[in-house]
Amino acid sequence: MNLSEQRRAFALPGAAPRYGPDKIVDVKHIDLHLVPDIEASALEARCTTTVRALDETVEQLVLDAVDLDVREVERDGRSQSWSQRNEHLEIRLDPALRPGEETSFTVVYRVDHPRHGLFFIHSTALVPRTPHLWTQCQDEYARYWFPCFDYPHEKQTTSATIVVPKGQFALANGELLERRNEGERTIFRYRQDIPHSTYLVTLVAGPFVEIAQGTAGKHDVSVFAYVLPGREADAQRAFGNTPRMIEFFERCIGTPYPYARYSQVAVSDFIFGGMENTSATTQTDRTLHDETAHLDFSSDPLVAHELAHQWFGDLLTCRDWSQAWLNEGFATYFECLWREENLGWDEYVYDVFDSLERYLEEDRRRYRRPIVYNRYRDPIELFDRHLYQKGGAVLHMLRGALGSARFFRSIARYVAQNAQRNVETIDLIRAIEEATGRNMRGFFDQWVFGSGHPEVEYRVAWDGQRKVATLTVDQKQSIDAERPAVVFDIEVGFLDEVPERLTRDRREPLPKERRVKAHIERAHETIAVALEREPKLVRIDPGAYLVGNVTYRLGADLAAAALRGDPDVVARIRAARELARDGSRQAREALAHAFKHEPFWGVLDMAARALGETRAPWAHDILLGAVTHEHPKVRRAVAAALGAFRNERTAEALLSRIENDASYFVRSAACTSLGKTRTPRALDVLASVVTRSTWNGVVEAGAAQGLAELADPRAIAPIIGAASPERDEGLRCAAALAMARAGQLLEHERMPLYDALDRLLDDPMLLVSLVAIDAAAATEDSRFLASLDRLAQSAADGRARRHAAEAAMRIREARSVPSAVTTLRSDLDDLREQQQRLRESLEALTPRA
Repeated sequence: MNLSEQRRAFALPGAAPRYGPDKIVDVKHIDLHLVPDIEASALEARCTTTVRALDETVEQLVLDAVDLDVREVERDGRSQSWSQRNEHLEIRLDPALRPGEETSFTVVYRVDHPRHGLFFIHSTALVPRTPHLWTQCQDEYARYWFPCFDYPHEKQTTSATIVVPKGQFALANGELLERRNEGERTIFRYRQDIPHSTYLVTLVAGPFVEIAQGTAGKHDVSVFAYVLPGREADAQRAFGNTPRMIEFFERCIGTPYPYARYSQVAVSDFIFGGMENTSATTQTDRTLHDETAHLDFSSDPLVAHELAHQWFGDLLTCRDWSQAWLNEGFATYFECLWREENLGWDEYVYDVFDSLERYLEEDRRRYRRPIVYNRYRDPIELFDRHLYQKGGAVLHMLRGALGSARFFRSIARYVAQNAQRNVETIDLIRAIEEATGRNMRGFFDQWVFGSGHPEVEYRVAWDGQRKVATLTVDQKQSIDAERPAVVFDIEVGFLDEVPERLTRDRREPLPKERRVKAHIERAHETIAVALEREPKLVRIDPGAYLVGNVTYRLGADLAAAALRGDPDVVARIRAARELARDGSRQAREALAHAFKHEPFWGVLDMAARALGETRAPWAHDILLGAVTHEHPKVRRAVAAALGAFRNERTAEALLSRIENDASYFVRSAACTSLGKTRTPRALDVLASVVTRSTWNGVVEAGAAQGLAELADPRAIAPIIGAASPERDEGLRCAAALAMARAGQLLEHERMPLYDALDRLLDDPMLLVSLVAIDAAAATEDSRFLASLDRLAQSAADGRARRHAAEAAMRIREARSVPSAVTTLRSDLDDLREQQQRLRESLEALTPRA
């Protein structure tokens, strides 16, 4: 059975095609008057909504409103009849609203301990925090704190008056019109004059410190950051590049930043990484970081992503959730573009490749769907790696198909034509046609409206008599009448000698490179190119534009040449993977050379992973030699890869990294790998490390997972202790995974671990709960089914419902698999390692040529 047949369907039971609701009025404006009480977890509010009737008389309005304690509804000074049912507020308009007529109505209400949408952060004896509040409305959670037509196709202007205790700060969308004190209260007034959707409306309040970051862009927009006291220096590290990003995005997009100001506020316990509320992004405070973390951590991807949304998502908004890639795919791709601007072409291509790899993993392990898809239970289900990472990778491929100049000209036209509107993919297609004359409908049918990708193998052969190089392209995915071969173009370059020096950040062909374009449309294609001499370097798809799972089968000579001399970082990564699989003397020497001379950390990151997967002694030696590499991200990957080797040399090297490395992430990876070595020294070391306190619990998280790998009952107590409510959120997530892993390894002692994991399924910290759900799925143990089935139906957050449903399905499927299958993987791993040792012994007996 092939992988495509094993994938689960994306649509869960109960999912149905979803379309946007009908509109009977056009919402013109929403005005909010808000008096939050953080201590009481309550909000006294007044919402005044102005609407205009469309083409028919309107006698009743039905607004989305969940758990709102409505006190009164009035219109033009007169009370209106109203009722609440089925999570809606029904208002009887008296008199009825005639076609084209405009009116305003006010709802007076209270929000008390809301289930979603509005979050109050409290301090407790166990977990001290600075009290504050924040909202999170995407996808359809604005209805939990103000009555509205809660769907992205409804865009309106907004204003907000917020009353907080004197000395506190409040943030809402748009321009800050007024900040004044009245007795013991401070009143803030904001106005957002460019229409936006309800899921982008925001409220944040608390004792935040304001950091002015200057002005940026064509209109000298004021840029601000807000953090809780004591995090000011961390905020500058996290958000310091924001003004430069604004100016760069304006140049890329061709439309100036559209709003009166731009603010970022970092809050505690946020349930996403960030949220692009119009002009006022909310960020998790976990992106704030100290100097040590700054060695190999950056907030730039998150900051760039949310900033890009101010155009793609806020100014242009998907018409319905099925089109949300126009928000998220674009924001993901603009992360990559910022990386290109700030760090160079190599970093950009690697970032796109990382997006591709993450999408491929989801496609392989979970499900496959088109990017544009409307069959779901909750809209949040769509916010996955197909939407973000594949969407971004498709835009990179589109840039390759059009060329950079045409691509950015198309983006500029798309934004200029559709500003302040709701958009669908067809709007982008038309903008491309108008800007360039290119008909890209077939491209979008295949890559956006269609599902999947090609599984491609490349081979190269040389016919010395005919002086012809042949590139063979094989698509290995299932191909039949219903699933035809994928159609794509690639460029291929041939050189008769390998460059002496590797060129960084190069997009153009190399000197003397023969570059050809090939059109691929069948499962098996051969491209023959006449050359004067045998090519010593073959460059396949420079820029790595193809959205697909690509494998090189070039042979050790050409793979070694690519690793040594191809300017394209993805080509070098794919070559390193082939060489690791090959394992010949030539392959080993090429990989060893790379770890001494490769200039880009990302190539060595992926090469280290490939070496670890071999479990070969020669790979172990290369990794040990790189354990002190100058780049912390390489050291991190090396430390992680060393977990495949159980010996004292490995343990000694990892212990040195745990105690001496400057990077939190290297120390964390070393802790996990130390546990995998199962050295007698590991238990005491990891049990000590897991009690420490580092930034975001990074090092302790690695220690928790290392403890799980020991398969030692004495590790159970520190693992469970790591999940205590007072510990860092990141550590608690790692502890959930450790409980599952340790339970798998400790068959007869797993009960306390699984009991603790079951409790975490209902953890009040959403992200901890989500990880616990996935950990429960990994155990494939039926004892979790009752909790998972309950969460699949009743969890407040749509992500929890989705994860729980998938987890329950996985466990039920696993129960039908024979137990012998579960041991097959480890037997195969042992066989591979024995085979590799035998091969090396035979090679040692063979004299060198």
